[in-house]
Amino acid sequence: MGMYCEVSIASREDVGQHSDDPASFAGLFGGVATASRVSLEKSWHGLHYLLTGEAWEGTGPLAFLLGGGEQLGDDDESPLRWFSPAEAREIHGAISKLSDQQLWSRFDAQEMENQQIYPGIWDEPESDLKDEYLEYFHRLKQVVAAAVKSDQGLLVTIG
Repeated sequence: MGMYCEVSIASREDVGQHSDDPASFAGLFGGVATASRVSLEKSWHGLHYLLTGEAWEGTGPLAFLLGGGEQLGDDDESPLRWFSPAEAREIHGAISKLSDQQLWSRFDAQEMENQQIYPGIWDEPESDLKDEYLEYFHRLKQVVAAAVKSDQGLLVTIG
């Protein structure tokens, strides 16, 4: 078993209805990838690194997979974080400007291994990793764009 990340469109009303029981969000957004949801599987940490150049830190909207937003509930190990529509627009503005080439230019298998970027698969063929991570990147960009288009926020879950 491993740690997975999901990014979903979520309105303030969705958040308000489930804020007393954040675990109930899992049932709302489960299923296959759609324009309103993407499971980044185990690629979340690698994507964070490729977006920010940092293992765990990062500032600004590109660091949204691991930081920022409003934490829901009190589970610090697997927090649910909600980003408002305004924050989703900031994330969209930053991520939509990032090309595949720019994202992948940060790939450094040895450094990612040294930084212990999860899931520790950096000895696999780079072409395979590139295809996989760019696919997740494209899906992530689609969900963020859909949130902005519908004037909603984003829910990020890791667990």
